[in-house]
Formats: sequence, structure tokens, C-alpha cells
Amino acid sequence: MTRTAPAGPGPRTATSTSPSTAAPASPSTSPSAATSPSPAAAPSPPPATSPPLPASPPPSVSLTGQAEAAGLRAVCAAAWPESDADRVPPPIAGFVVSSFSPLAAETARRCLERRPVPLPGAAADSAVTAVVVVSALGDLAGAVHVAEVTDSGGRPGPLLFFQAVPNAVAGHVAARWGLTGPVVCVGDTGAGLEVAALLIEDGDADEALLVRVDQAATAAGRDRAAAVLLRAPTPADGPPRRGPRPHDHEGGQP
Repeated sequence: MTRTAPAGPGPRTATSTSPSTAAPASPSTSPSAATSPSPAAAPSPPPATSPPLPASPPPSVSLTGQAEAAGLRAVCAAAWPESDADRVPPPIAGFVVSSFSPLAAETARRCLERRPVPLPGAAADSAVTAVVVVSALGDLAGAVHVAEVTDSGGRPGPLLFFQAVPNAVAGHVAARWGLTGPVVCVGDTGAGLEVAALLIEDGDADEALLVRVDQAATAAGRDRAAAVLLRAPTPADGPPRRGPRPHDHEGGQP
């Protein structure tokens, strides 16, 4: 009969579980995987509000100041609009679709009707008056209308060809009021004042009617215009105040 000897007192081997082979903890029971509520979103700050813009002076006031800074004397002025009643300028025959020419004609009328006594030593009908029209964009509404009609395959009316030139309304004003001086059209107020001063200094005109027209470039905008009748300064005004030319790059609302 075979007998099995008991295990000797040799060293005992401890059995351990390797970390690499340990079963991963269940995500549902792991403390690190517990779902915690997300912090509440911080409320958005209120939108920043800009301080109200200062009220801009009426166009005629601004134009008069620029004329005086250029060494000219403004004897009367007018603007559009001058009150809440000024919504649509009166139409004029031969000018359609756009408000550009009616704006210029109505503002010129207001200015000329406020004309003071004639030049010293000259009869009322002997003064030579130049007409200077200033506009950064010209007849904007007319140009947009022509583009839309052309793009749709239509044919613009012949009157639009005539009134596309801003000088057209200058000629209308000169004929309507019997003004016999030169007629000029430029793109900014600084150039217009310079032209008016040169015409008066060179003797081509005794005075100059400067009309600035700015049509609204957006649907929310408003048409604006200003007119001023300019003469040379009198001795009582002192020497001409020739400052730097007011390069006001317009395109804007005055």
C-alpha cells in the first residue's frame, strides 16, 4: 500500500491577484462615474446701451457755418426738412420718379424768397447769381430705378436720361428765377464753397446760390437738402476768414 507523505514544512506560496488582470469596476457603481448635476448657466449680462447721440444742427446751419469758415458771407439760408410737415417736396414738371430735383428746387425757392435787399449799388435784377449744386451721390433714387428697370428687361423713360445729370435741376432753378450766372455741379461741400468763392472773386458772379442735396440711402433714412446764398464779405465783416478747406467727405445725411 502506498502512503502519501504530508507536505513538508517548506515555504508557502501566497497567491495574489495582479492589478492588470483585476476586473474593472462597474461604471454604475464607480464613485468617479457617478452623474453629478451640471451647474446652472449664468444669466447673460444685459446688452450695453450707448449714450444718446447729440442732436445734429439743421443742414442750413451747418452749411452756413462752413461758408463763413471759408471766408464767404451767408445772407440767407433754407433747408429740407424745416418742420414735421416737410414729407414730400412739391413735384416739378419734367422730373419724374426721384425726389432729387424737387428737393433742390424747393430748397432753392425757400432760400431765394428770403433774399435780403440787393447788393449795394445794384438793382435787384442786375445781380449775377451763380448756381452751385452739391451732391455726393447725385440722383440716387433715379439711378436705382433705372438699374431695376434695365435688369428686368424694361426700357427707362426718356425723361430719366435728361434728369440723370444733376446739372439739369440747376438749369431749372436758374431759368425759374432768372439767374444769369454760371451753373456748376460738384461732389462735396468743400469743393462747392471753393467754386463759389472763385466765381465771386473772379467777377463771374456777384453771388452764388449753393444747394446741397442728400437723398436717403436706406429705407429708414430721410431726404435732406440745404441752400445758402453766398456773397463776398463786406468791410464791416473784417478780413476774410480763410481757414482750411472743409473736406467733409459726404454720403451721408447732413
